[in-house]
Amino acid sequence: MRVAKVGSKTYSKRSANNRPCRYENAMHTYTFLLILHIVAAIAFIGPMMLTPRLLNLMREPAGRATLHKLHQQIGVAGWILLIGGLVLLYLQEWAWLHMGWMRLSLALFIGAQAIDHFWADKMEEKVEQGYAQAGARLGIWLCIKLAVFLTICALMIAKPALFS
Repeated sequence: MRVAKVGSKTYSKRSANNRPCRYENAMHTYTFLLILHIVAAIAFIGPMMLTPRLLNLMREPAGRATLHKLHQQIGVAGWILLIGGLVLLYLQEWAWLHMGWMRLSLALFIGAQAIDHFWADKMEEKVEQGYAQAGARLGIWLCIKLAVFLTICALMIAKPALFS
């Protein structure tokens, strides 16, 4: 909200019908979506930190159910993260796409998700069938995937200093 100070009184500048100006509403929307994006990132990375350690539970039905719930939460949070990020980019009129850190972050995100969808899901099925080597490969992939997403978080936090 724009504020004008006249004498000892402070007035907020509003439109003719006493509604907040358009930019004030846009900032509230952007801030809300940014908070939602950050919460989705936490909900995405939190369970991902647990999955490499819980991978040995795939051999038991209860452990498999727990890992499937974590996988679902990671999937839902990932979609919210992607859609929310695209909406944030749209609200900024795609300006961040000209920055190198954003391009790198998007490439890492899309690349990791593609590998996860096309390769890791097949490895997960092999682990359920009892292939030990597939479990080791999947564990290594999950650690790499976690490192990639933590790198993306670091890029998002340090954005002004990088690739300017």
